[in-house]
Amino acid sequence: MVLSRLSEGATAAVDLRGVAFSDAERVIFRAGVLTATAFRFASGVDAIKLSNGPDEVVVLPFQGQHVWSARLGGRDVGMKSMFDMPRPTQKFFETYGGYFQHAGITAIGAPGPMERREQHGELPNALYRDAAVLFGEDGSGRYIAVTGRYNHTVAFATNYEAVPLLKLYEGRPRITIGITVTNLKSTPLTVHYLGHLNWRAREGGRLVGTLHETAQSMRVRQETPPHIQPGPGYVEWIAKLAKDPSLAGTLISDKIFTPEVVFAFDPLTDDEGRSHFMQVHPDGTADYTSFSPANTGAAARWICRTGDQEAVGMAFPVRSPDEAACVNGQPITHAPLGQGERFTNEIVAAVFTPAEADAMARHIEAVKRQRA
Repeated sequence: MVLSRLSEGATAAVDLRGVAFSDAERVIFRAGVLTATAFRFASGVDAIKLSNGPDEVVVLPFQGQHVWSARLGGRDVGMKSMFDMPRPTQKFFETYGGYFQHAGITAIGAPGPMERREQHGELPNALYRDAAVLFGEDGSGRYIAVTGRYNHTVAFATNYEAVPLLKLYEGRPRITIGITVTNLKSTPLTVHYLGHLNWRAREGGRLVGTLHETAQSMRVRQETPPHIQPGPGYVEWIAKLAKDPSLAGTLISDKIFTPEVVFAFDPLTDDEGRSHFMQVHPDGTADYTSFSPANTGAAARWICRTGDQEAVGMAFPVRSPDEAACVNGQPITHAPLGQGERFTNEIVAAVFTPAEADAMARHIEAVKRQRA
């Protein structure tokens, strides 16, 4: 019953509850060049490696459906961190170093002084009871995927179901990362969500996207959360970014991104309702992120270059009643979910050739002119 629900729309599925994970990698599904391999990290965390030949993604099916690492377009695209493998824990900072984490749903961000919760809520390392590998085809082509089901129930407070879905496509360095959250409780569910997609920050990388880099539309965080310790010059640098956020548009080593710089910004969309962002490398290739902000509203950018960590979150989709949200300059709000109602979000992540990056850069500039 569970597998039939998770595999809706797919042509083949493997229930991961019946798979024997071990230190030795074992192919558990193959369809042409698309494969799924099961293994267990030395830390004891179970993993599935999806591959389309040149590209591969490692997902932790029972721990947050966390995307631990990814290799797309011939390079490792995930952040550099202090962790060589995931740890079996629900504590955010004790296993933080993956390529992508779902964050929320009851809270995101750092906990307040009176809150007893993990950074970014319960989803990042949630324990999944059900997980599966899927194979199918959609409008973007043939894919191999990982999905699962997590039920978060707290008496008198919360009862929801989260179903993520990550797809790796055949013949292209492209993945989609989606999630559907359903409120199972008779009272409304206020959704807090953030898609924490952490690309490797590249020296000389240029950040371009469908946003206006003005102080009004792109607001740097000026307060200091408890988990970071600013160094010399940091406060002065943040003050400059508050006046001109475009100064953070190129990742070069003489700029202060230690320990981190965070922006909240108002995304712009094209006529199809999508926002687009790139980190353009010096060689002309690009890392690419896209999503539809109608489902979320706000967006965030996170840059962290400490030596131990090298990461750039070009654009995180954010949904939270605590964040003022504007899309194309218009305020956007979301009501809490009633019983049986759903929240969905999907992020596209890809690596572009120079020609593809040039074409997308022109599209981004056209959107910015249209939404000026």
